Amino acid sequence: MSQKSSKLEADEQRLVEYLNSFDGKTSFPRRTCCNSSRSLYCKECCRLLVPDDVLPDPISLRREVKDTGVLDDRRCSATGLHAVALLNSGEENHKSADDLGSVTLIDVANGDDIPNYDYNSIDPIEQSETAFLLFPSPGESVPIDSVAHQMETLVVLDCKWTKSSLCRKNANLMKLRKVHLSNTYNTHYWRWHNAGDGCVSTIEAIYYAAMEVSEQKYKQLLSSEDQCTFTLQDHLADQSNLMHLLWLFGHQRAATFQAANRDGKPAPGSAEAKELARALRKQSGEYAWRSERNKEIGKILKEECRRMKELGLKKKH
Repeated sequence: MSQKSSKLEADEQRLVEYLNSFDGKTSFPRRTCCNSSRSLYCKECCRLLVPDDVLPDPISLRREVKDTGVLDDRRCSATGLHAVALLNSGEENHKSADDLGSVTLIDVANGDDIPNYDYNSIDPIEQSETAFLLFPSPGESVPIDSVAHQMETLVVLDCKWTKSSLCRKNANLMKLRKVHLSNTYNTHYWRWHNAGDGCVSTIEAIYYAAMEVSEQKYKQLLSSEDQCTFTLQDHLADQSNLMHLLWLFGHQRAATFQAANRDGKPAPGSAEAKELARALRKQSGEYAWRSERNKEIGKILKEECRRMKELGLKKKH
């Protein structure tokens, strides 16, 4: 086994242990925010709604990459909002934005404009030479590892796999160079999909991308003369701290597993649960087909009824 494979396995094991540390039994009181009763965080303003004493350590990794989330999905389904809530909360309550890798949310449905990532721009956040779009695309995207040293902004689409055409329609997104995760990861997401192996949720993609950038930045630091006092222990502590990006994800995942167990259903993500989901999707598809067929039959019968009425009127006259 190569050293890289060994490290990936160790990282995955630590992540599994972290996610399994959420038991699904922790209950937080619902709070009113943005005129709705919500749990954990507000999906409208991305404010955390849990007591400060239960929050994880602030995500204080010495990150140089700023995240921009482009939301093109229902907020109740968008996991990228987790990063907005956790990172922005850390900036407000613990450190300045200069100390943390901040995250910006662009909500397409609400009419937010996607920035013009122009390499001539004075604002470094909008320079296309240092901004990249996390979007796997055969023949176009390159591994994050290969460009991590120049990456300052990572743009992430938060949408369904079936709605990913936005990056091919928006002129400002089309300017960006595309990157993909350098490694293949297992998803821990509980919702079924048919996009194939290696597809992860948005918040998982943000986490894995941050891990890969962190690893490359550390290697670059080791080869430079500016190592200073930053040690391997500091680097490992930073990477461990990054797992808190999945804190909300962990709570939601555990609650979902707990509910499935309580209802006597297979664990979400298991082979049995996936097979059940496929069967339900297939059944839904059959119902949809029948519904369309019935609509067509209804139109024909309606037209036939109209014609019969017209014929009846003509006979009377």
